[in-house]
Amino acid sequence: MRIKPLVDLEVSRFEPGQIFSYNDLPVFQENPSTTIKTVSRLVLDGSLRRFSKGLFYRPKLGLFGEVPLSDSEKIKTYLFRQGKRVGYITGTSLYNRLGLTTQVARTITIASDMSAQLKNHGTVEVRLIKARYEVTNENRACLEILDVLADIRNIPDAEPAFVLDILADRIKEMVPFTCSLLVELARGYPPSVKALLGLLLSCRNICDVDGLKNELNPTTRYKIGLKGLWPEARAWNIE
Repeated sequence: MRIKPLVDLEVSRFEPGQIFSYNDLPVFQENPSTTIKTVSRLVLDGSLRRFSKGLFYRPKLGLFGEVPLSDSEKIKTYLFRQGKRVGYITGTSLYNRLGLTTQVARTITIASDMSAQLKNHGTVEVRLIKARYEVTNENRACLEILDVLADIRNIPDAEPAFVLDILADRIKEMVPFTCSLLVELARGYPPSVKALLGLLLSCRNICDVDGLKNELNPTTRYKIGLKGLWPEARAWNIE
């Protein structure tokens, strides 16, 4: 059977402006070399555009010509691979989404399984950092919270006590399993993050935090800058 008609059919199933890879084409599994050659020809004749190495999209036409790729579609290539989540947005963009700051990031920071690097895609710049754990749909929200706690003193225009108030409400809405996962994942973060998480969970009586407290050095003090707004912080040596 000729491969080109199969590739044409599979490619046509993607919406114009939607990025896909070779692995998203079922025919690639059985005929990788022929599929690669066929896709290359489609790029040459203008039927496809190459976004980056191994990633392609069908051009989308509007009233005034070809419509540029959306930033969200570009970013998605770093968050998902073959339909599986492999990364999450962190840094200032995350803090803005959570309502912790009004600042808008010029560069989108993404934690994933890729090595640290900077990618410039014209209308959007992406900074990749190595995630502390393999990223999944199940642990993404937990990793976001732990990242906020790790950077709590550096969030633009946000007092640490205010950040804790927002996170406390967010954690309270989580199911018990997710809170247990938070405790487990916190072990891969600095001691100050464990102390802050322990403070949040103990104040809201959400789940057992004795394990976290036992892992902390009782003589270490964490200067976060709560300014006495969280009196319970003293039990966790947080100032």
